[in-house]
Amino acid sequence: MIRTVRHYFLALATFAAASVLPACAVEFIDEIIDERGVTYCSETTQVLDTSTGSTGSSETGSTTLVDTTLLGSSTAGETSTGTDESTGTSSSEGTSSSTDPGPFCGDGVVEGDETCDDMNDVPDDGCNACARDSIVFITSQVYQGNINGLAGADQRCRMLAAIAGLPRFETYRAWLSSSTKSAAQRLLHSRGRYVLVNGLVVAQDWDALVSGNLEHSLDVDENSQTQDYRVWTSTLASGDAAPGANFCEDWTGIGADGGTGLSGMTDATWSFFENAPCDAEAHLYCIEQ
Repeated sequence: MIRTVRHYFLALATFAAASVLPACAVEFIDEIIDERGVTYCSETTQVLDTSTGSTGSSETGSTTLVDTTLLGSSTAGETSTGTDESTGTSSSEGTSSSTDPGPFCGDGVVEGDETCDDMNDVPDDGCNACARDSIVFITSQVYQGNINGLAGADQRCRMLAAIAGLPRFETYRAWLSSSTKSAAQRLLHSRGRYVLVNGLVVAQDWDALVSGNLEHSLDVDENSQTQDYRVWTSTLASGDAAPGANFCEDWTGIGADGGTGLSGMTDATWSFFENAPCDAEAHLYCIEQ
């Protein structure tokens, strides 16, 4: 689109006509244009920088330099570019020049799906890849199959964690399935590592925990003592309820049997080995959430 100087002066005349210019102002402007002639400029002609007086390069031919501040606003769609001194990156006014990078690991702020951010790459300080380690232990106590359901099992884990002085003791839950809910449905699928109270790594994350092979057997209790014994689970290593396993009347009775695992093993039998009578005694696995 081509603009003329006449359009510019008409805009000024219209703006000021009510209080400054007489009714013949438009005719007077036409006389000036007839006498002086008209010079055209295209929209690609650069706008005069009033702070420096410099215009840079322009199209070949006669041009008219217009200070857009006289018009009261800039042309829609026109932008000015520059460099952010703090970052050295180019920015553009009037358009979105940058996007929010969002949470990122290493900035020291816990955001998004991060559960920690300690700004370092040390894996053994409780925070690895911006995910907290989760403590796991086998209970120092043994129980018969009647443990007041899943809630009763969770409460036993929390009580032992509190007595041992473990942090966040109120979050612990038992690795235990019932006839209506599996361990995988009950427990947090953490991106962080699963570690024993003595710091040994059992699994790098949830996927590794349920892979069927552990890095270390889950045989250390809340007091860092070894417990190589049977554990009530009725749960496959995948976290699913074991097919054909009973649940000691959903862990409220001793008249049936329940699935058990072996705490000294690192293969799939750590979680499920065989059924045992519910009046027998076995441990529980407890996992921080």
